[in-house]
Amino acid sequence: MANYDHIFKCLPIYKAAIAGDWETAERFFKDEKKNFNAPITYESDTALHVAVGTNSSHRFVKELVELIMDVDPEMLLTANCYGNNVLHYAAMVGNTQAARLLVNKYPELAQIAKPNGHTPLKLAARYGHKETLCYLLEVTKDVVGEEGTSPYRGHDGADLLTLSIIADYYDVALYLVKEYPHLVTERNNTKSQTGLEILAAKPNAFRSGRRIRFWQRIIYPWIPVNREKALESPIIRVSQITTHNRSKGCGLHVSFWSLLQYLAPHIKHMHDSKVMHILTEELVKNMCSTVIKKGDHAIAWDVLGTTLRTAVTHGIYELIEECIHQYPGLLWYKMGEFFLVLVAIRQRQEKVYNLVYQMSGHKVYTAIAWKEYANDDTALHLAARLAPQHRLNTVTGAALQMQRELQWFKEVEKFVQPSYKEALNNENKTPRMVFTREHKELLNEAQQWMKDTSSSATVVAALIVTMAFAAIFTAPGGNNNDGKSLFLNDPIFMLFAISDAVALFSSSTSVLMFLSVLSSRFAEDDFLYALPKRLTLGLISLFVSLAATMVAFSATLSLVLHDKIQWIAAPVILLASVPVTLFLLLQYPLLVELVSSTYGRGIFYKQNNLLLH
Repeated sequence: MANYDHIFKCLPIYKAAIAGDWETAERFFKDEKKNFNAPITYESDTALHVAVGTNSSHRFVKELVELIMDVDPEMLLTANCYGNNVLHYAAMVGNTQAARLLVNKYPELAQIAKPNGHTPLKLAARYGHKETLCYLLEVTKDVVGEEGTSPYRGHDGADLLTLSIIADYYDVALYLVKEYPHLVTERNNTKSQTGLEILAAKPNAFRSGRRIRFWQRIIYPWIPVNREKALESPIIRVSQITTHNRSKGCGLHVSFWSLLQYLAPHIKHMHDSKVMHILTEELVKNMCSTVIKKGDHAIAWDVLGTTLRTAVTHGIYELIEECIHQYPGLLWYKMGEFFLVLVAIRQRQEKVYNLVYQMSGHKVYTAIAWKEYANDDTALHLAARLAPQHRLNTVTGAALQMQRELQWFKEVEKFVQPSYKEALNNENKTPRMVFTREHKELLNEAQQWMKDTSSSATVVAALIVTMAFAAIFTAPGGNNNDGKSLFLNDPIFMLFAISDAVALFSSSTSVLMFLSVLSSRFAEDDFLYALPKRLTLGLISLFVSLAATMVAFSATLSLVLHDKIQWIAAPVILLASVPVTLFLLLQYPLLVELVSSTYGRGIFYKQNNLLLH
């Protein structure tokens, strides 16, 4: 068993290195005559390892490095039991200041790899320290080391590229692709994946993969982004940031959008997302064109084909669109037993499927290919099967999920040959029979969801009908001897009367809509248009009736109390708006989905004018 008693003797140095207390450490080195390059931890870390690893003991590191350089610069190469030297530590913790100091003193450190092949450059990418990574990109040379590899070539280079993409450093990845194009077709050490494959599994890096709200969709196109600045080298950008941080008085001019981003973090987040989308778009174009320039079908089929297989699963249509635009033949890349469009149907990726709308008359050949695969299923059989659960969950409520499934079935039905509509698979099932069997449970859930929602809303609407009907016969302030209201000539009374009538009519409409839902037969096809329309009209009518009821109540209160409490109107209006606002906020997402899926353009449409095939 190893003896670690010497570690206790080094505890003062250990603690001093952590705290950045150079004076204590220096005194200990002199008084105890300890070797300042001796191991002081179980992992054989030296005092310099510990100090660099804190990423805060900068003066300690500087003084100790100076001391080492005076005695023996080779001490900087000392590694712990895991093969980490001090620059490896600096890369892992993101200590850029220490990295600059170490490389300036001993430039060869940047090229030294651990026994497992990890260079400081790769470690900075793996642990997600961008500033350190960009600095090491600047100082690490493209030379073959003792292990016979270069940090920018082969599997190690592919590791660097894929790790940068995994860390969302798309500007770094773009820099690597431009400087070392051969990396695009190289595969990494871990899972033998290319950079494009890794990118194809990151939907959030593309605009299609980010779910943004209604107001964000309006603002997004107007957010200014300097494309040239967004695409500049990250090494230049990091050095500029460092210079600006050290130079006072620079960048005093603040634009409107910069100020807005400062005041509204959501705007800044959207700006950063837009910059990322520009980078990924440019990165995909560069990587795809690099593959095509090789002029090798086998490489293109392998690299771009495997990318398509991953991208279609995650629904990244921008990447797929660029791959097919660069090499139209990829439309016939076979993913197991299926082609691209069939996988899109099976995975319910509508944005990928919509690429069919960007094809010329050749789309008919795609339709011909939609026949006789697993179980002799046609494309319509695939559309009839239940969607993967993670795709179903993108829609709110079982009823809307059922509607989405029906929309898919009807869409594919439009494209397939007429003979496929009643074709039998090896189970002797037509597509419609498969749909009924696969969606039996979802149909029951959709029926229950519709009934529960309608029942709850009917109770509320019926209460409003009762109140609105009674309110007009018990007018505020009472009546004259002739039966007319005392406030008949007051404009506020007219507001009360009108809002009460609106509340009565809209709540009555709401009750009728919800009752029609409850009395429905709940057939499969009813969930496509009939039931969602009724539910939409019912919810909208309920909202109008609730708002009108609050207006009628506010008008009544103002009529009764305005003689004694003249300021009553303002607080009453504010309080009355609370339940209306809450109803809108709570029901708005569902209402938007209902209106969009039932009355909107739908999920199937031509996304742009780029001709693919």
